[in-house]
Amino acid sequence: MSELALRRGVKSAASILLISAGIHAAAHYHYYLSDHADDAARNALKAVMQAHMVIPAWNASAWTVLCAFSLCIALLMGLCGTAFWWMGKDMPAARLRPLATASAGLCLISALLVLLLHPIPQPVVILGGAGVCFALGSIFGRSPVAS
Repeated sequence: MSELALRRGVKSAASILLISAGIHAAAHYHYYLSDHADDAARNALKAVMQAHMVIPAWNASAWTVLCAFSLCIALLMGLCGTAFWWMGKDMPAARLRPLATASAGLCLISALLVLLLHPIPQPVVILGGAGVCFALGSIFGRSPVAS
């Protein structure tokens, strides 16, 4: 039963990352690529950011950089979610347990840092939720102590 709890925790965290990747990709399309999100404030911000060149040789404006980082976040969440899903499914429990523990710590510390430095709900919920799933899998997935 403990190995099952470990695998469920890792796969639950992977699910959070995969679902978040899909939601972020849809939001990225809506806010950066679609013309349906046009409004005066968005257009003014976009114009100012497009006027500021970050890498002039590549014609990369601040808007281009923001769009690229947004897309990278969606892709990286998808990549991490997929990797953790496969590891949760196939990796031996003895190797998965320390990975889940380390991932729990990293996600929970990252969620706390985001909360303190840049309090935006979405990354706090994503990192915190994945961290809790990793932690629960790691805690309840421990091998029973021999008596």
